[in-house]
Amino acid sequence: MFSSSTPTFPFMLIDYLTNFSSVEDDGPVTKWYGSSPPNCYNQKEILIRDWKLREEVLEAMTSGFLRNQSLGFPDYYLSGSGDKFPILLKHKPSDPDLTEVSANLPPLPCGTKIQNIAMSCFSDRKKDWVVCVKLPGSQLSLFRPFCNSKWIKVKPMPECISSLSSIMFSKKDQRFYIPSPGGNHLCSLDLNFNEDDKPRFFRVGFEDYPESVVSELEELNSCSRTDHLVESPTGELFYIKWYGEEYEGEDLDEDENYNDVVRSLTHKTKKFMVFREKETGYAEEKKNDVIIYTEEDDKTMTYTEDIGDLCIFVGHSQAYCVPASSSPGLKPNCIYFVGYSFGVYDITTKTCTTFFTRDADEEDNEIVPLRRLDFPYWPPPFPISR
Repeated sequence: MFSSSTPTFPFMLIDYLTNFSSVEDDGPVTKWYGSSPPNCYNQKEILIRDWKLREEVLEAMTSGFLRNQSLGFPDYYLSGSGDKFPILLKHKPSDPDLTEVSANLPPLPCGTKIQNIAMSCFSDRKKDWVVCVKLPGSQLSLFRPFCNSKWIKVKPMPECISSLSSIMFSKKDQRFYIPSPGGNHLCSLDLNFNEDDKPRFFRVGFEDYPESVVSELEELNSCSRTDHLVESPTGELFYIKWYGEEYEGEDLDEDENYNDVVRSLTHKTKKFMVFREKETGYAEEKKNDVIIYTEEDDKTMTYTEDIGDLCIFVGHSQAYCVPASSSPGLKPNCIYFVGYSFGVYDITTKTCTTFFTRDADEEDNEIVPLRRLDFPYWPPPFPISR
């Protein structure tokens, strides 16, 4: 099952582990179940003891397939100036008639960390190619690799842009979107955006919550949340709410009472909620018995537990969506997540499978979620045929 080299279809490994049946306490992999009352979300936790296997899972979930297949990957290198790092961006278009291109993006200030990166569709008109990056402090910057020589900075709006959610590009709408902190609006930048322009904001409405889901919302109030937009290959837009919870670590002195002393907190994924865009045209919004017609670009999202053959990837960068049939090992109607925890969420059964390992940096080898906090970027899985 395990190999020293990266497999061609790495999600075969992930699929094997999520369906692993062993419960041996001393084996390389142990699986156990838990639930969170009162709603009893299904929690499946897989402890990976084998260090070689742990690295293979990290590789499979973040970079175990071909990079630059249709998305770019930022590569930092020292320019020689000693104080700034230019960025080399490579892009392999999905259109077979277009050749791979690369562009040097202007340096960002020393010490700046890219949180997210998204790109518009690449066409034979290179001047239309736009790159958008999200920096700390909800700062957005745009760059046209074949038109500009410097970044186009968007005026900082920390109260309008979520600091943790990711930016995405909609091929259908030809816009960059990022959710507001409350998730009720989308900040939007079009491809012709210039430094003197102001972003547009579209309202987002959520509807069709089943009664069973409404009862879950109260419990989720204590959870952290990030919001992500993702577009399917056919142009269907999904809104993803990613909930995380904190739990107390085990780093305690033997003579201290567990109920009185908490030495550490760990964060892991608890649940996802998925919403599908409803095609409504001009929407009707009723306030104080007065009907208000909203803009055509406003979004109405309906709750769903079925996205069909699709699977979604979320991490620190732009969320990505592909058909599960495009690569062996991918499971339909699932969300693959990386960041503070790694795992797979089944949308239908609401089962969250989280990978765990032992922290080698701790003397007591505390059990912690498998994680990688550097810049995970989702390229698409390697296809079955080219």
